Formats: sequence, C-alpha cells, structure tokens
Amino acid sequence: MLKSRLVTIALLLISALTLFSGAPFPVNAGSMIWSMVDTPSDSYFNVIVSPCEINALASGMDGRILYAVDTANLRLYRSDDGGASWTDITNNLTAGGAALPAWNIALAPDNPSFVAVVTSTGGLPRRVFASIDGGQNWYDTNCPAAANIGAISISFNYGNYDVAAGTRTGGGAGTVYCLKGTSPGGTWVDQGLAGDVFALKFSPNYRTDSSISVVYGTLAGTFFNVGIRDPNTNTTNWNTVYGGNPPEITAAGAGTSPLANQVITADLELPLDFSGQAPSLCRAFISIDATGGNPGVYRIDNNIVYQLMAASGNKRISSIAYFGTYAMGKLLCGEVRGDPARATVMTWFTDAPNTCPATCWYPAEKPPTGAGTSGYGNAQVLWSPDGSLAYCGTSSALLNAPGAWPAGYANIVPLDESAFSISRDSGRTWNQLSLIDTRIDSLGDVVVSEDSSIMYLASINTTGATNFDSIWRSSAQATARSWERVLCFTSASNDVILRMSNTGNDQAVFFASRNTQDFRQSQDQGQIWKEMLPGSNITDFTVTSINNVRYVYVLSGIFIRRCNVTSLIPQWSSQIATGLNAAHTIFATPTNLVIVGGDVADSSVSFSIDGGNSFSRTSTLPVPGQVHAIVDYRFPAGALIYAASNGAGSNIYAWLIGAPVWNEMQAPNLRYWSLAQMNTLYGVADGGTNSVVDRSINPEAVVPPDILWDVLNTGLQPGVVFTREPVALKLSSGVNLWAIDNRAYNFAAGTGRLWHFCDCLSGGPTYKPPPPPPKEVLFAAPVAVAPGPDNVIPIYLEDNSIGQITFEWKHNTAAGAYELWLARDNNFTKLLEQVTVSPQYRRSPEWTLPDNKDIKQGETYYWKVRVTQAATGEKGSGEWSNTLSFSVAENKPKGTVNVVPPVTVTGNITGKIPARPTADNAPSTGILSFLQNNLWIPLLGVLLIILIIIAFLAGRKSARKI
Repeated sequence: MLKSRLVTIALLLISALTLFSGAPFPVNAGSMIWSMVDTPSDSYFNVIVSPCEINALASGMDGRILYAVDTANLRLYRSDDGGASWTDITNNLTAGGAALPAWNIALAPDNPSFVAVVTSTGGLPRRVFASIDGGQNWYDTNCPAAANIGAISISFNYGNYDVAAGTRTGGGAGTVYCLKGTSPGGTWVDQGLAGDVFALKFSPNYRTDSSISVVYGTLAGTFFNVGIRDPNTNTTNWNTVYGGNPPEITAAGAGTSPLANQVITADLELPLDFSGQAPSLCRAFISIDATGGNPGVYRIDNNIVYQLMAASGNKRISSIAYFGTYAMGKLLCGEVRGDPARATVMTWFTDAPNTCPATCWYPAEKPPTGAGTSGYGNAQVLWSPDGSLAYCGTSSALLNAPGAWPAGYANIVPLDESAFSISRDSGRTWNQLSLIDTRIDSLGDVVVSEDSSIMYLASINTTGATNFDSIWRSSAQATARSWERVLCFTSASNDVILRMSNTGNDQAVFFASRNTQDFRQSQDQGQIWKEMLPGSNITDFTVTSINNVRYVYVLSGIFIRRCNVTSLIPQWSSQIATGLNAAHTIFATPTNLVIVGGDVADSSVSFSIDGGNSFSRTSTLPVPGQVHAIVDYRFPAGALIYAASNGAGSNIYAWLIGAPVWNEMQAPNLRYWSLAQMNTLYGVADGGTNSVVDRSINPEAVVPPDILWDVLNTGLQPGVVFTREPVALKLSSGVNLWAIDNRAYNFAAGTGRLWHFCDCLSGGPTYKPPPPPPKEVLFAAPVAVAPGPDNVIPIYLEDNSIGQITFEWKHNTAAGAYELWLARDNNFTKLLEQVTVSPQYRRSPEWTLPDNKDIKQGETYYWKVRVTQAATGEKGSGEWSNTLSFSVAENKPKGTVNVVPPVTVTGNITGKIPARPTADNAPSTGILSFLQNNLWIPLLGVLLIILIIIAFLAGRKSARKI
C-alpha cells in the first residue's frame, strides 16, 4: 500500500513539474454519440455490385455525367458525380419500349442530355433508342439495321444533330446509317458505305468540315475512310477525301491488314482540331483486335500509316483514348486479357504519339482491376473532357474470336473485380470508385491520419474462387460516402492490419497480413504499394517518426525488428529479443519509447527507452490475458505505461517506468480489448455482452479520487463487439474514436460496421496545416531543360518545314504561370517571343511554339523562363532560369524523326509520365544529377563545415584563455 501511494505521489509530482493542465477544452464540434460510418457497400450508390460487367462507357462534356452499359446483366447506369456513384436507369429504358440487353452508348459531345443506346432485337444489337432528357425518357428511333450494330456516334450541334450507326455482318457487307435530328419520327438513311463498320466518329469540328470517320473491313482488308456529309440531304460522299482509295490499316504493305472476318473489335479516336477536309489536320488513332493481319495500335496522318504498338497473343488491345490536338496529345490503351491471379488488366500510356512512329509506351504501375478468374478484362478507356482524368471500365466479356462478337458480351464471371476505375496521373495508377464486382465479408482494420483528413479501411472477402480483399481510402470524416479502392489483393491470412505514424502530416500508410510476411507500404496515400520484406511473420507492428525519420517496428513472436523506411530501400535491423515469453501488441513513440504487450503465456509488458535496442520487463499484470499496452510520453521526467488484458476481470493498470508495481486505475468496466491515448485515455471494454468505451480525461492522476472516469456508450446498438485484435480502437486528432464491430459485415443490417465517436470534451491536439513555402521558394529560378545545346530542331526535306519546338522546364513548386523569352541573342535584345505560359500540367510545365515562321535554318536561338504566378496564386516576377540555346539544321524526313525523350520530373505527374531510366540515360538519375538539380544540398554542406570550423577555432581560443 505504501509503495502504491509513493508511485501515485511520484506521478502527481511529474504532472505538476510538466505544468500539465487537466482541464479539457473542446476541439472539434460533434454530437458526442456513436454513429456508423458509410463504408463501401451494395446498399447505396452502386459502389459494390456483383455480378457486374462494364461493356461500354460514355462521358458528358461537363466531366461529371457518365453512362455505363452492363450488357451481360441487362443494366444501364448513369452517374452525375464523375463515377463516384451511379443510378440504375434500366427501367426508364425498358419503359420506353426497348428490349434488353443494351450493347453500346453514345452522347452528343456538347449535350449530355442527348443520348443514344444500341438495344436489342431478338437478343442482338439491332435497335437504337434515344433520350433528350438525360435518360429519363426514351423513344425508339426505328433504326432499319438488318445486321448487328457495331458502332454508334452523335455529332456536335450544327443547328441540329446527326446520329450514325455502323453495322457489321462478319463478311464485309455492313454499312453506315445516319439519322438527322433529335425528335422522334426521323428517318435513317443508308450512307452507301460497303464494309463491316467496327468504329466511327463524327468530326469534333463537324460544324465546319461535315466529316465522319470510319474504321471498316472487307474481305480485302481493314481500312480508314473519311466521308463528307451533306446534312441537308442526309448523304455522305466517301470518295471526296481519298478518291475511292482509302488507306489500309497496316504498316506491313498492301494486303496485310486483318480481313473483315478476322476482326473482333476496333476503336477510333480523333484529335480535337481534326478536320476531314484539311490534309494537314486529318490525323486519326486506331486500335484493332483481330486474329489475323497486323492488329495493334496505329496512327494515320492523312494517308500515311504508322504502327504505334504491335499486338500479340497476350497483348491484345480492347480500346484506346486520345486527348489533345494534331500537334500534341496523349494516348491511352486498354488490353483485352488480364492477370486472373491478381485481378488486373493492363493499360498503356504514351505522351508522344504524334511525333514519331517509335513512341515510348509506359505500362500502368497499378492497373485497373478485372479479369479475376476469367483472365478477360476488356478495358474500356476514356479521357475526361478536359483530359485531367482517365476512366476505365472492365468486364469479363469472352471475346476470344471474331465469331464471339457480340455473344461474348453475355459472359458473366461473378467476383472477378470488374469495376469503374479512375486515374489522376494519366494511367500510371488506377483506383476503383464504383460498380465493383467484389464482396466484403468483414472489415479488417481502419486507420486515420492525425488530422482526421484521410482514412484507410481494409475489407476481407472469403467468398469466391480467389477471395480478393481490398484497401479503401476516403478523404472525408465519419459521414463520408465517397470511397476509392486503392488496392485489390489476396490476403494469405484474412487478418489485415493497417497503421500510420500519426506524426505531423505524415501520409504514409502500411498494411500487413498477420502471421505472414506480407507487409507493404505506400508513401503516396495508397497509390503505389511496395513490399517491405520483413523476413519474419508479423504478429503486430507500429509506425512512428523519430527526428523526422520514419521507423517501423515489427513484432514477430517474442522478437522485434526495426526498419528505417525513410530511405528508398528498407533497412531492417537484426532480431531483438523483447524478454517476454509470449507477445501480442507493440507500440512506439517519437521519443524512442517502445512498448510490447505480452500474451496469455506471459501477461507482462516489456519496454525500451532506447528505440528498441534493449528491453526491460514489468511485473505480470494482475489478470492474465492478451495484453494491450501504450505509453503516455507527455512527461519529460518519465514515462507512464497504461496496460490491460482481455482476461476476464482485468482492469486498466498504470506503471511508471522505474516503479515496482502496477497501479489499478479502477476503470468502470472490466476485460479490455484495446487502449488509445493522446491526452485523454480510452479503453474498449467487453465482458461478453456489449462493448463500451471507458474514458479518463486525466489518466495521469492514476487512482481515484483524483482520476475521473466515465463511459461512452450513447448510440451503440445492442450486440456491437469492438474486439478486433490486436488493436480494436483507433484515435485521430485526439478526439475522433474509430472502432470496427467484429461481426460479419452486413451494411443494411448494421452489423460488422465501422463506428465513430467525436469526443468534444477531450483536450486533443488540433492539426495545423504546414505554412506555404516562402516567397523566395515560390519565385525561385526554374531549371530550363529542353531544347538545349544538344538539341537540333529538324528541317523536313520534303517541304523544308521546321519541326515542332517544345520548351520544357522544371520548378520545385506547381507554379500557375511563367514568362518565357525567346531571342536570337543571349542578351535577349533581339526578342522573338515574350509569352505568358499557364501550363496545363503544372508538375511538368512546357510550351510549344505555335508558329515557326521566324525560326531560320542554321541559326542559334536562346531562351529562358521565370515564374510570374506562384503556386499560391500570388503574382510577381521571379528569378530567371538558366539560359539555354538550340540550333536549327537539316534532319531526317517526316516519319523517322528522333525526338528528345520526356523529361524526368518530380512530384505528382498529371498528363505526362517521365521516361524510365535506360542503359543510356541511367547515370542522369544518379547522385550527380541529384546534386545538380538540388544545389542547395552541397551549399548547405559547405556552410555547415564552415560553421564547424568557426566553432572549433572559438573553442580553442576559449581554452587558451582558461
């Protein structure tokens, strides 16, 4: 008893010395009631739909309205929020008289309310229904197609709208029909094209060029043609542009393209400034999936054909998407086949599809999901109207031969992870938003950032052949309904735990499958995940940041391993013994304290005050069980350990490091499954009936009557079980509590759900966002990159024209605007251009000279750039970049021009993916290049050396005086 009182006095003395105030103050407004969080489900918004196949996608001009066709499951969906949620409008379509399934869809590019859908006659795609009110009401357009409709498109408004439908027979006897107007009762007219139509598009400049482009096949091959329309008579002349000799889609010579009976699908994309009547702007991108000929991806410049990507048995192209103009743009490709073991479907991206035939393709580092079990993903890719986002829909359609079209769209593979995915970095990484063909049987774990701004949730699927599990991310708090799946994977143990460091603004997130070696980290909010390779099975792990260096501590049985994860390559320590005979949980702090809670066979706590290099043991807890232990490290004079076990009768206990005994804190309940603390201490108690959370706002007082307790159970439903191991309760911002009901997940029934409580009485820390960079950084000099002295601008011999000149530079911030000067002399007295540039992609700024008329062959030119509008919006005149020069000289003819590879940039990439290092350019990514691009590092080193020398000399001088 005397020892207990001495410990209490010591603890109170520590509290007084540290000037701790036990008076709570409100931090965040809240309801002080437990509530369920809207997690991903099949109950709302069609986030999870099983089975589900996305066979066609279409986007409206506003970037928010989207339509998706699920042919196999007889569904048509509309989204009004960019694909975050969907409304099933199938009944609207059938109410108008349409027969299902639907097969394809098209929107007017300037009016998302005008929609046309290919529907069925006798189960085949031979009808077209239209809507002029965004899918609310539909009418039959009475399309006379006697063959299957393989493509559909709607024109821009030219005072009216035209709708085109192309048919295919499998033998080259298809044609194109056109319908004029949006009102019911119009007449379709055969446009006289002889061939199976695989893809067609009205020109983006239909108002001025009246053109329509088609990809079609005959028994002689596959061709691209441009027809010139007469909207008044609703006729098309297919001989005006190419004189009856359209280019064959092949780069291997005449007669080598796929025949009409060999083509499975094809796709067609046109630049924004395409003109069918101007040869200099008549450029098209085409993909062909076929069993013969030369399938793949092609670019056609008027009548010159380039193959951009060759297809193979394993790399078949399902669709393409292009965003940009004739001169500059980006191209995305989606594959037919996928990886059934990983449920992924590959996409490819190039940022140089217009400059040369030998383009560089970049595969997705985290592909869209789909193809689980079946191996077929059929990625349908699409750019948002402004090109800032990419969309992808996947399905298990069995399109393995020409005869499988269109019946293969009826193939259904439940839980194959088909989904609507989104990419914000031009296809480098994809996340799933909705229409996800997956399943959640239980929630595994949750973790929330310190400022409560971002949340990660692990879900477990135990149903189906492969049992793909998921990690989800939400960027809002408890009432959020918007989730993205940032990882689809297979957990070996179906027991997934998530951790963040909860230090400052650290956004890194980690997960592990317990009792396995599957351990991964993401330092970019779940976009890319990397293996951590701990070398041993994981019992539990914790993450903290010590002196701005992030450390992971892995508990493996009775040993721990420490890893510095700030470096690019994980650096693991050797195994360190905890001194326990059995261990259950681990907890680490930014102050080098590491706490390990024991298991049933050894219900004590082991602690380290030197970052895990050595451990000491406490005595055994009064009630044995699996121990949950944390440390209150607010006191510089010592550390206070809180611990409890899930053994029947366990209370919460306190231990001052250096004291001989545990102090019972006399919490109101018994048997604890988790503890959490920033200022206020929380403990999850569950004695076998209902879980509750006990709270003390002054836990440092340790024992009554000084310590104050109450119970947080308002709003909890009967039967809720907060017993997830090893950490059932999570805390963010010091006030937000998060806990998972450890039962089977049923969103509608309210079981197995994620719960939240905002504790307004807690004196938790408030999060302060980091201040913006100083003006010196915002307006610092950019680094001019290209063109430089080693770059020679080509002169095309056939017409003596100068090649495209694109200026590229780098800046440490995402500045909003730059000023670029181009001159004939390095003093910039003979200016050619003085232009303000607002880059489309702020992380990879560039500008293309729109007119080369003043650029002369054989001359040298100089350029520089500076910031005029900072990333914060502040305007000013920044420091000039380095000056680069380039020259103009003769080069190779068009079609064989070598271009400068894309510049490697840092930061988030939007719209342009940097070149991967190769054997030729690998040294540029080494330490020399790093120091060249970060000159402040060696300068800072020199400054530190000078300061050390000064301090040393001053010390010697002081010593001589003594």
